[in-house]
Amino acid sequence: MIGHIGELLWSSGFIPHGHCYLWQPGLVGLHVMSDSLIALAYYSIPITLFYFVRKRQDLPFDWIFLLFASFIVACGTTHIMEVWTLWHPMYWLSGAIKSVTAGVSLYTAVSLVSLVPTALALPSPAQLEAANRELEREIAERRRVEATLRESEARYRAVVEDQTELITRFLPDGTLTFVNGAYCRFFGVNSQEVLGQRFDPVVLEADRTQVAEQLDRMCAANPVVTIENRVVVDGQIRWTQWINRVLFDQQGQFVEFQAVGRDISDRKQAEAALEESRRFIQKIADTAPVLLYVYDFLVDRNVYANREIAEFLGYSTEDIATSRQTFLQALQHAEDPLEIDRYDRWKTASDGEILQTEFRMQHRSGEWRYWQCQETLFARTPEGLPKQILGVAVDITDRKQSQHLQASLREKEVLLQEIHHRVKNNLQMVYSLLRLQHRRTSDRQAADILLESQNRIKSIALIHERLYRSKDFSKIDFAQYISSLVASLLSSYRLTSDAISLSTKVDGTELGINQAIPCGLIINELIANSLKYAFPSGHAGRLDVEFYTNHNSEITLVVRDNGIGIPDQIQLTDTGLSSKTASLGLKLVQDLVNQLQGTIALDRTQGTTFRITFPGDNKP
Repeated sequence: MIGHIGELLWSSGFIPHGHCYLWQPGLVGLHVMSDSLIALAYYSIPITLFYFVRKRQDLPFDWIFLLFASFIVACGTTHIMEVWTLWHPMYWLSGAIKSVTAGVSLYTAVSLVSLVPTALALPSPAQLEAANRELEREIAERRRVEATLRESEARYRAVVEDQTELITRFLPDGTLTFVNGAYCRFFGVNSQEVLGQRFDPVVLEADRTQVAEQLDRMCAANPVVTIENRVVVDGQIRWTQWINRVLFDQQGQFVEFQAVGRDISDRKQAEAALEESRRFIQKIADTAPVLLYVYDFLVDRNVYANREIAEFLGYSTEDIATSRQTFLQALQHAEDPLEIDRYDRWKTASDGEILQTEFRMQHRSGEWRYWQCQETLFARTPEGLPKQILGVAVDITDRKQSQHLQASLREKEVLLQEIHHRVKNNLQMVYSLLRLQHRRTSDRQAADILLESQNRIKSIALIHERLYRSKDFSKIDFAQYISSLVASLLSSYRLTSDAISLSTKVDGTELGINQAIPCGLIINELIANSLKYAFPSGHAGRLDVEFYTNHNSEITLVVRDNGIGIPDQIQLTDTGLSSKTASLGLKLVQDLVNQLQGTIALDRTQGTTFRITFPGDNKP
């Protein structure tokens, strides 16, 4: 083996190659210089290729460059051997190197041939330039799109940040991933403080369960849910409304929730106030002692009726509110002029106008009830035509009956007035007859009896005259009655005001006829007694009459004179006036006082005073 290597490195049987050039210095130098330069060039090219391959990691077919480098190194070595063999005849080594160079050259050539189709498939410089231009255009377009997207995102973010609605995104477990400025301002927090935190703490504890349940029901088939719940803001409870939406990725997988909320506390307060107002109005309508109803022309029935209809007519609210036939036609009296179809009336009526009518409706018991109905336009259609009317009906049955009673009472009053007038005329006729008889009687005692009877009849006649002239047949104004009675007595006894000074003090007390007649007779008897006996022989004097009601509602009658006084034989006992000489008039006074359930007192100081007291609550 060592021997073969020695023969390869040294061949003693050969002469140096320089002998072929006859060792001519110029020729030998030419070959030496040419081969050396070729070898130098061959060795520098692989270095450059190797450097190029190392720097271009993305270079396609980098192995072919390495093959070329090996082939060129081999070629350069053959040229070195050409220079070496000029002086050293190592032709076997030179041939071996050439054979290696040949092998590398053939392998590189074959590899290059098989690589040509692949290499030809690579883009040409023009194609690369076109591709570069297209790529540059695409890059520019992409940059433009990215800029547009950034602008759009900036606008979107500005819109989201400037929204008054509260916008947030959160994961299924409630972790917040985004909040806008309005959300932060509403809850008084910083976005960095709440991002990554759960939203549960701001929800009122009582509402958390229902919020979680509604979020759990959201899915692809039900992607949007509106939730109203209460939240705690600065220690205060506020109402919020959230429109929640489920967000999915491109594969349709659930990603997160997006919620847009707003403060609806004012609306809730308004709704609560409206509901309270509605309940208040409903209570008023339900407790009002009238029938309230709303009639709709479009549906041709009553769409509302208060509860009083059921109470007044004996039907349920549903029966009346849903049936125009029941409410108007079946219950209306056939003789009343109520229009069943009121549409034409309301077409020409103005807003605020009130139409009124009276009609009868039949109670469920069969009784006919009178109603006074007032209706006004409640709503119009968009075309301005009547749509609904509001009606208020009042039961005036009692008033109608009262009117009938008043009419009947007026008839009775006229009849009673006529009766009093006739009684007064009849008594006046009796008075006149007694007066005629008195004038024709020569017996003094009989004449006095006729005069007394005449005055008694006159006192009763004056009562009926007062009633005849009065508007109230149950009461008599005693102030006027006493004045007329005293004047009649003075005239009857032919006395003048110069002889007898008369004073009356009456407070306007009124009496019913049951008390007026006995009281009038008492006054007649007492005054007549004073006029006959208190002032003998034309003696002048004073006569006082008082009639008033005291604080105990008792009526007091006082008849006082300053005459000679009543005889001592006439005494006042527990049973009344007692005397064998007592006149019929005084006995009559006692009987009338007893009839009035009163008491009588006699005072003899400075003349004679009779004080009679009786209860004033006797019914006429």
